[in-house]
Amino acid sequence: MKRIIALTLGLVMVLCAACAMGEDTVKTEIGTLNVGGSFGIRTRVPEGYTYMPVADTALNLVGILTAGEGRTVVTVSIAYNEEYADVERFNDVDEATVEEIRDSFREMDEEVVFEDLETAYGTRLLKVTGEGFVDIYTIYRGYELEFVMTGDQLTDAEVQALVDFISDIDFVPAE
Repeated sequence: MKRIIALTLGLVMVLCAACAMGEDTVKTEIGTLNVGGSFGIRTRVPEGYTYMPVADTALNLVGILTAGEGRTVVTVSIAYNEEYADVERFNDVDEATVEEIRDSFREMDEEVVFEDLETAYGTRLLKVTGEGFVDIYTIYRGYELEFVMTGDQLTDAEVQALVDFISDIDFVPAE
């Protein structure tokens, strides 16, 4: 998990300057994974943000949501994890495993704060807040999904927009 965060944050720093501003008010499919239990993610891109795919392979998808240079950036990282191959949703993970996931975040930053949330469709989310970032984490069909917002001074409104964005996610089977 640490590698995923490090990779995605690195990609954000490299690609942030190249991102353009944009707006999308309808639900947009932001990525489709075509492996085993293939699925898509449909959600409304937050107002003022543009989604830009960075890498899309059979086992992972990385992209960023940006509202322009100097604004907060959300890194979208979806990676297959063999450990969770039989896990349909984060809701199905036992509490001992959830604690192991929390420990992996604590290894990066001992001061992180956790909050349990869920999407409008009932999928459990783990909100992790640390110095200069908010990470929303979940598991779906063996994939770890992370949405990491970074910025020097994240406002409550920005964090709430991220939570709303993720709460509106709809996991759909690939056609």
